[in-house]
Parts: sequence; structure tokens; C-alpha cells
Amino acid sequence: MLRLILWILVISIIFRIVFYYILPIFRITSATSSQLRRMQEKMREMEQKMNEPPPATRKVKKDGDYIDYEELK
Repeated sequence: MLRLILWILVISIIFRIVFYYILPIFRITSATSSQLRRMQEKMREMEQKMNEPPPATRKVKKDGDYIDYEELK
């Protein structure tokens, strides 16, 4: 009987150690690594946007625009 109580006590201590200390450490490391990956991906996207050449801007002439008239002599 004493042996059974001792085993139950040891198993409960092991479960507490696993669920209160080891499991949260794994959760924290996985969360931080996924967050780090997301931040690195955002940095890559920002770097690509900064290295892109700006789009060429063209002035499109509208049909109703005024054209200066020069008189020929």
C-alpha cells in the first residue's frame, strides 16, 4: 500500500513538473520563433519595396487642356 502511494506521489510530481515548467517553455519557444519568422518576413517585404524602382510617371494630355498659341509672322 505504501508503495502504491509512493508511485502516485512520484507520478503526480512528474506531471506537475511537465505541465507547469516544461510544457510552457516549449509553448513560449514556439511562439517566439513563429513571431520572429513573421517579423523577418515583414522586413524582407519592406526591403523589397524600398529597393523597387519608383514607377515611371507620365503626364497624360487630356483632350480639354489649353494649348498655347503662337502667332507666326
